[in-house]
Amino acid sequence: MTINTITTKVSGYESHRLEQLEQKHQEAQKAAANQEGANDRISISEEGRLKAAAFKTAQESDGVRADKVSDIKARIEAGEYKPEGKDIAASLVRQELDVWG
Repeated sequence: MTINTITTKVSGYESHRLEQLEQKHQEAQKAAANQEGANDRISISEEGRLKAAAFKTAQESDGVRADKVSDIKARIEAGEYKPEGKDIAASLVRQELDVWG
């Protein structure tokens, strides 16, 4: 079995007309793509808004909880502050799990 290629020569007006049709087709595709992009929307859930607000507040904060610092200072001066190593380690692990969870 043999397959013969059929070639058709396009010249002059036919060539020009094909170029015009191709150009119109490409313009129509671009217009359709632009119109689809105009309908794109984004919505943020209430949970997302709360997380964003919390993140912004955390970034603006210096990270120091003055009330906790003053309480621990007072307990150290009174000799009442005796942290356990196990409690400190457990707290660090909890914090890591909260962050990376």
